[in-house]
Amino acid sequence: MNTLKDKKSEGRSRVDRDADNLQLQQLEEKDVVSSVATVLSDLCGPGEWMPMEKLHAELLEQYSSVWHHSRVKRYLTSEDSSGPESKGKPWYGLLMLLRKYPEHFVINTRSKGRVTLEFVSLVSLLS
Repeated sequence: MNTLKDKKSEGRSRVDRDADNLQLQQLEEKDVVSSVATVLSDLCGPGEWMPMEKLHAELLEQYSSVWHHSRVKRYLTSEDSSGPESKGKPWYGLLMLLRKYPEHFVINTRSKGRVTLEFVSLVSLLS
């Protein structure tokens, strides 16, 4: 029989687990953001923009064998993303992550007809 004490400890452990998961996700994001900043600073000069497609390819090449599978899946594939805007863009998860950090990254979007291209640069390279 479940007692009130069992339910309390079950609820507390779920809260602890959720907090741990959030902390882990934040550490993971920080690691990915750091990797992106490294790639951009290595490959771009001051005032230069890198197409998201090229950034994605560089990250795949340099980090797909290093990063944990779930991180690769989350940021380097569009498997977890649904919606028309992610279609054909395996870097969509990465783009969403970079948009969360406007203090580090500037994203420039250009559209021609139905084709939308995204370019990214480090804030420090543009200032």
